[in-house]
Amino acid sequence: MFIKQIFYGVLEKREFLKASTEALFKAKPASTERKDELLFSIFIYMATFRMDELSLDDFKSLALVKNIYL
Repeated sequence: MFIKQIFYGVLEKREFLKASTEALFKAKPASTERKDELLFSIFIYMATFRMDELSLDDFKSLALVKNIYL
């Protein structure tokens, strides 16, 4: 259920997430690729709206699995 809620939330907040990913691409052009926009949107959504449901260690583990080191 959590995963479905994440994807629903990403769709609901797509305008905010689009602006956030655009800012990320401008700030970190050497370490980001546009093909990963959905992935970054998911991580930004979780960090912004769902962190109260994840521990920092759990969130860090998810980011490390995908090698997200911004």
